[in-house]
Amino acid sequence: MSTEYAVLIHAPEDGTPAMRPDLAEEIMAQHEEFSRRVEAEGHRISGGVELEAAGTATLVRPGVGTTEGPFTELAEQIGGIYLVVSDDLPGLVTIIDEVFAGDGCTYEIRPTVDHGGVDDAAATAGARAEA
Repeated sequence: MSTEYAVLIHAPEDGTPAMRPDLAEEIMAQHEEFSRRVEAEGHRISGGVELEAAGTATLVRPGVGTTEGPFTELAEQIGGIYLVVSDDLPGLVTIIDEVFAGDGCTYEIRPTVDHGGVDDAAATAGARAEA
């Protein structure tokens, strides 16, 4: 059975090197190569997004309040997320290691929670209602 993994891309908050305009083509080429290799080696990208800087975030702490921007001093931020379905975690790790070598980012791979066919929004709402 395949597992879906969230590949979280931790990028330097100051925007280097990942967000430098002079590196935009090289960075885009890396992501295109990642997508190509993932598909070619039997994995499947099921979703993903690039995120704005952490300073644009709105944080909600239920019962406490809402704040703008990151809640701590950050050296890195989550810059983007891929969702990858795979039967081969070591193979996925190898692709990330080879394609993104030297880009200054850290890649966290974490399995997503399978709610048995229930979409995540419904499962979260149900869990809150039970609490």
